[in-house]
Amino acid sequence: MAMTATTRTSAKAISAAAGKTGSATLLLAAGLLAAVGLPSRAKAQYATPTQAIDAPPVERLFGDWDDPQSTLGSRGINVQLDALTEFAGNVSGGVKQGATFSSQIGFNNDINWERLAGITGLSTHIIIVNRSGSSDSTLFGDNLLPVQEIYGSGGDVAVHLVSAYAQETLYDGRLDFSAGRMNVENDFASSSLYCNFMNNELCGDPKALPGGDIGHSAYPDAAWGARVHAFPTPDIYITTGVYQVNQGTYSDANFRTGFKFDDSQTSGVYLPVEIAWVPKLGPDQLPGHYKIGFGYDSSSGYKDFANVLASDGVPGYVARTRTGNTQVWALVDQMLVRQGPGGDQGIIALAGFIDNDPNHTEYAQQYFAGVIDRGFWAARPQDAINFLFNYVTISGVLGKVEAAEQTLGLPLSNGATGIQTHETILELNYDIHVFRGVHMQPDFQYVFRPNAQSNIKDAAVFGFRANVQF
Repeated sequence: MAMTATTRTSAKAISAAAGKTGSATLLLAAGLLAAVGLPSRAKAQYATPTQAIDAPPVERLFGDWDDPQSTLGSRGINVQLDALTEFAGNVSGGVKQGATFSSQIGFNNDINWERLAGITGLSTHIIIVNRSGSSDSTLFGDNLLPVQEIYGSGGDVAVHLVSAYAQETLYDGRLDFSAGRMNVENDFASSSLYCNFMNNELCGDPKALPGGDIGHSAYPDAAWGARVHAFPTPDIYITTGVYQVNQGTYSDANFRTGFKFDDSQTSGVYLPVEIAWVPKLGPDQLPGHYKIGFGYDSSSGYKDFANVLASDGVPGYVARTRTGNTQVWALVDQMLVRQGPGGDQGIIALAGFIDNDPNHTEYAQQYFAGVIDRGFWAARPQDAINFLFNYVTISGVLGKVEAAEQTLGLPLSNGATGIQTHETILELNYDIHVFRGVHMQPDFQYVFRPNAQSNIKDAAVFGFRANVQF
């Protein structure tokens, strides 16, 4: 559920950061229009570049061949190609030792139609990937938090469509709309900073969100959706949207390519709302992001974990289904010390909290905190040292069901081999800027209680990530 750091950053920079519930979304959108107001202010004042302008600059191996001064760039056409590889091997712990390799090739096309054809404010965005490989986490027995972020959805097919959507900006960037094939992650509860880490617990968005509700779609998978993004003031934004909930996204092989667009397994809509303060503090203009968000999935038929015991005829248990699922999140990142002109060149602290309904998702809560230090070495201003602490608690309802199953000699739910309670991962890596458009990153992760089980030994994982932008 993740992408390369550059592809993800590009998508977010351009994008800026049904039933009765559908009418509520329309009312909120109308409120955002009113909040934006007129006259519009200068677009340079706003915290994210939501105008339909050229894609954000990306350092490339062969130079900036599509910058605004080039043939393609002058026509508003941006094309990116990147290759990402990730190696991981646990030298101790887990159910066994071993190593695996995963890889991704990504293609990204952004077109500024205002520049190309004079259509004011319009841009379109397409991302396609090819993924392959396997996960070391699966090898050592952890099915909750993969140590390689590009492993998983979108694999084993030659071409996988990640997203294809149009964006329209208005009022000098104070308001913009997007619609098409999109994922929730692109605009909610995420940050380009998160892909400084290799573990899928954070890269993209916190794992407990897409893991806690399939409606909170994450890269590289998408659904039909639309969202509106507004700046009532230059440093506050409000984003909301409505997205299809497709129950077949991960379970139905027909959806693996991303090109199957029907609604045969649509169960409802996902309605997220996020409010953020994005200040630049002090004389050094230290950037920060302070976000709170809420997501509601209107799908019916949610099954309680205890239903498996009811179906096995265990006394005292009754099968129940529920309608609706909720998620909340609070996220923050703040540059503390500036060490260069870039938005990430400095010491940055980040933290977050996610809460899910424990009745039908294994990821009950997630807590994380980390530090990114880029630019500490004047001779190598693009190198960075990154550290992350991540803690996930497993649903207490699920834990009680597993305990009952263990007592009765039944197979444990959630594919577990022991009662699941909580899991902690520490990650430390060093991002080496090797050459223009080339980064390499030695990585170390220590996994406490893999798969959130006490009967699986703690795992020490050494890894390596390499990324090339063309």
